[in-house]
Amino acid sequence: MNTKKQSFSGPAGEHLVLGELLRRGYEAYLAHGETQKGWDLVSLRESGKNIRVQVKSIDWPHEFAVNGNFESGFDVLVVVLHNRENYPRYLIIPQQDLEPMISELNPDRKGNQRTLTIGKNFTEHKEKNLSTYENNWVYFDKKET
Repeated sequence: MNTKKQSFSGPAGEHLVLGELLRRGYEAYLAHGETQKGWDLVSLRESGKNIRVQVKSIDWPHEFAVNGNFESGFDVLVVVLHNRENYPRYLIIPQQDLEPMISELNPDRKGNQRTLTIGKNFTEHKEKNLSTYENNWVYFDKKET
């Protein structure tokens, strides 16, 4: 028996987002391999302008911080808030909206990771206005350019 503690939060989040996209009628796939650095899923579009999705998961409301390299490599960040006492919640945030929400760049931090703090009461935090991104699945409906 393997006694090593292992987190399944990341893969579970990716599959939950994939399932939501498919359920809503979007063509979407899990990314595999080293060529997809910075993103986990792709939503295909007829125009060929596909949406690369970075998925981050936390055991919310017990954890409040999402860490990662949010600079590039994806078009939209989907944060899965695993609420083990209820259904998961989803924050769908376009990459270009992230900068004012994440911590300052710290060159001493491994891999240029930065932090997006969600908080227990993220819907009440007026500065970040994260509640506007909850269940923002319409992002995937936006006109293709």
